Amino acid sequence: MVSKTRISPRCLLLLGVVFLSSMALASAQIAGGLTETTNTRLGGNNYIVGTVFSPDGQPINTRMSIRLSSPTWGDILGSTDDSGRFVFSGVGSGVYTIVIDREKDFEPVMREVEVIRARSTVPETYTVSIRLRPAANGSSNAAKPSVISASNAGVPKRAMDLYQKASRLASVKDYEGAIKQLKLAVTKYPAFVNAHNQIGVLYLQLNHLDRADEALKAALKIKPDAYEPLINRSIALFRLARYRDAEIVLRETLKAKAESSVAYYYLGRTLNKLGRNDEAEVAYLTCIKMSPDEFKEAHRLLAVIYLDRGAAPRVVEELETYLRLVPTAPDAADLRKVIERSKGVSATPQPDRKP
Repeated sequence: MVSKTRISPRCLLLLGVVFLSSMALASAQIAGGLTETTNTRLGGNNYIVGTVFSPDGQPINTRMSIRLSSPTWGDILGSTDDSGRFVFSGVGSGVYTIVIDREKDFEPVMREVEVIRARSTVPETYTVSIRLRPAANGSSNAAKPSVISASNAGVPKRAMDLYQKASRLASVKDYEGAIKQLKLAVTKYPAFVNAHNQIGVLYLQLNHLDRADEALKAALKIKPDAYEPLINRSIALFRLARYRDAEIVLRETLKAKAESSVAYYYLGRTLNKLGRNDEAEVAYLTCIKMSPDEFKEAHRLLAVIYLDRGAAPRVVEELETYLRLVPTAPDAADLRKVIERSKGVSATPQPDRKP
């Protein structure tokens, strides 16, 4: 007689933890030894991975210096491998900037990455693609950080000049100096919504979350339905672990811009933190439907929800989708083990139910 055993959802979740815990052992090489990694030792278990492409769209075929910059921790130097790939491991929560600025033939590049949680059962991988541009006339200009901006229509010239000066300071990472200029701008023109919003963004970059929240509330006091301050404040509240407040602001954000995939992404994360995974699942699926290839991490987060439910086929589906979108994920081998185990659970005969 063949013994029929059903693996409980709890056991399945623990099984996933066993295989995923091996990712903490990554040091010199990962993903089958194909990609080198720089261990940041920043107190987390996340990865920032990426590929650097030449102007013609092909991965660079030479090593290139690359820097992970943090307002809190300073700079960590790394390098691409011979195929243009790079990995920073052990990354904790915070706002980071990927910087390439030592290549005389190319313009400097800056890409911002926000890591939300220091640690989670399934370590998060943040993927960055960088395409280089030839230096113009042998010189280059520092790239500005990418932030969500609001309209500057009707702003007096003096306040706008201060705002532009702040943008130049921010582009060279003088965030404190930029904030001073922005505060002068709002003194000149108190209704300058974008300046208040930008102060909030810069405080987020500096990880001064309470100050960011205050600046963004000031923007919303002027224009309560402004999308940019709403989405930025929801992110600040999420990072402050004020999840109930974050949910309220995210709902308001979606009233201002119903098609905001980033709002649905953060709504999913917020509801997950509140223990409302059924609703979190709907938010993640909506986010993915709106931006199929942008929020790759949503597939991993869905997989965790399905692991907790014991929904093995859905675990397989989400992790396979994630690996299709991020084939060079540093923990790809571990995720494939979870996939194979989940497939085994799906194939296990279930005991006959009593009528």
